[in-house]
Amino acid sequence: MSAPAASSLSNAFMTRLVKKPFPGMALAVLGAMLVGGVFSRPLQPASVIVALALVALTVLIQRAMARHLADEVIDGGEYLLVRSDGIEEKVMLRDVAAVRRGFGNNPERLILTLRRPGRLGDTIAFIPKGIRWFPYVEHPLAYELRTRAQLLRLHT
Repeated sequence: MSAPAASSLSNAFMTRLVKKPFPGMALAVLGAMLVGGVFSRPLQPASVIVALALVALTVLIQRAMARHLADEVIDGGEYLLVRSDGIEEKVMLRDVAAVRRGFGNNPERLILTLRRPGRLGDTIAFIPKGIRWFPYVEHPLAYELRTRAQLLRLHT
C-alpha cells in the first residue's frame, strides 16, 4: 500500500497576507488617522507622544500575532512537514499532544502543541485552508488531526 499524496493543510496565501502587507496597511491607516487628528488643531506635545506610542503598540501587537505563524503545513500521512521563516521541520503526528484553535483570531488559526519541542518550538500555529462561516464549533481539521495523532500513539 502506497503512502498518501502529501497535501497542504495551511492557507499559504492568507498567511503571507497576515505576515506581510496587513501590518503595513494597518500602520498606514493608523498613521493617517493620527496625523489628521494631531495636526487638525494647535500642536500639543502630549498628543504627538500619545500618537507615537499608539503606533509603537500597534507594531508590537501585529508582530506578536503574526510572527509565530507557520508559512506552510503539509500533511504527509504520519507526519506534518512544517515550513516557517526558512526552517523546515518534519513533525511526527504521534508527537502532537493537543490540537486547538486560536480563540479570537481572524483569520482562524489552529495551534498544535508538541510533546517534545523541535526547532520551531513546542507549538505550531497555522491558518487552515478554507473559510468557515460558523467558527463557534470545533474545526474539522482539528478533530481529524487530533484523532489521527491519538490513533498513531496507540498503534506505534
